[in-house]
Amino acid sequence: MIINASRRTTAVHTDGRETIRIRCLARRGMLHSECEAVDRVSLAPHAHYDLVGRADAETAWYVLRGPLTARWTGAPPTGAELGDDDLLLARAAQDIILRAGPEGAELLCLTVTPTAVTRHLPPRTPDMTKDRT
Repeated sequence: MIINASRRTTAVHTDGRETIRIRCLARRGMLHSECEAVDRVSLAPHAHYDLVGRADAETAWYVLRGPLTARWTGAPPTGAELGDDDLLLARAAQDIILRAGPEGAELLCLTVTPTAVTRHLPPRTPDMTKDRT
C-alpha cells in the first residue's frame, strides 16, 4: 500500500456552487493488496456528489461526520439517511448520489480492487493442502 502523508486535497466544484474535497490516503501498491484506494471525502454544506459506479469495482463509504442522504439511481430510486459511523456499501456499477446536510459531511471511501485483477494475484495464504515429500 502506498500511503499519502500529504495534507493536500483536490477540490471538485459542482455546478459552480458546491465544493467537494478529496484527499487520497492510500493507493494499491503491493502485490497482495485487495484495496484499490482509500480516500477521505469532504462535502461542503448541501453539496451533491454524483458517483458513477464502475462495473468492476465495489466501494464502502464510512461516514465520519454527517448527516447526509444517499440515493441509488434506478427505477424506482431508493435512498437512506446517513449519520456519524454509518456504513454504505455500493455494489459494482451502482450509481449513487450523496447530498450533504447543512453542515457538510466527511466520509472515508474504500474501493476494492476489481476481480479481474485479484483473480490473477497469488493466494494470500500458502496452500497447505498439497502433499509434502
